[in-house]
Amino acid sequence: MLFRLPVLLLSVLLPALTLADTHVIRVVTSDYPPYEYLENGEVRGTHTDIVRQVLSSMGYLPDIRLLPWARAEASARAGTSDMIYSLTYSRDRERHYYFTAPLSQARDVFFKLKGRDLQWQKLDDLAGLRIGLSAAYSYAPEFMKWLAAGNARVIQISQESPELTGLRMIARGRIDLFICEESVCSYLIEKHLSEYPELSDVTAMPTTVGAKRGFRAAFSRQHPRGEALRDKFNQALNDLRSIDSY
Repeated sequence: MLFRLPVLLLSVLLPALTLADTHVIRVVTSDYPPYEYLENGEVRGTHTDIVRQVLSSMGYLPDIRLLPWARAEASARAGTSDMIYSLTYSRDRERHYYFTAPLSQARDVFFKLKGRDLQWQKLDDLAGLRIGLSAAYSYAPEFMKWLAAGNARVIQISQESPELTGLRMIARGRIDLFICEESVCSYLIEKHLSEYPELSDVTAMPTTVGAKRGFRAAFSRQHPRGEALRDKFNQALNDLRSIDSY
């Protein structure tokens, strides 16, 4: 009789554990402050807060992991993760994901040395300059087309923190411009100023590169209910935004 009790307990607990597992959403992202970053062993940030709140309101437990961006995308595309954030829409990415409504707006601008007399209204005004960009970021199509035509000297940065690296390369005169989402690089300058005082010489240029785009979350197309989850996420996001406390 004694050895039957554990068997009985397992028969009761296993269905409950299986049910609980179905309510876990495996989420991946990358270090991209202030939207997502690791602090005291926990993934935080403004987009992280939104994703957690929306998934919780849907009745799911978000299991969020912070990975290098290439690994995060590989995991979501393969279906070993259910969801990824923050990323902008592109036709290539749409083959792999069901995109949600925007979590926030992305505004890409050029950063330069404060003392340099650089101005631009059209991209051809920057022809011949050394322009740094993050290898993992999806920029505006018209900007990428302009680069592909050989109008500038492109320096792709693929380090673990490409935005911070790009800003420091400007300060050291190794590149002329670095294109970055404005709030991200402004945050990095402020956060790392005491560590890298040369960042005080770096500033944003006012003109937006391409149109403003939405930073989104996306569900893997490998998930059997990916599209339905995306639709439910959008509805929950809209509901939360309609109340003042959100």
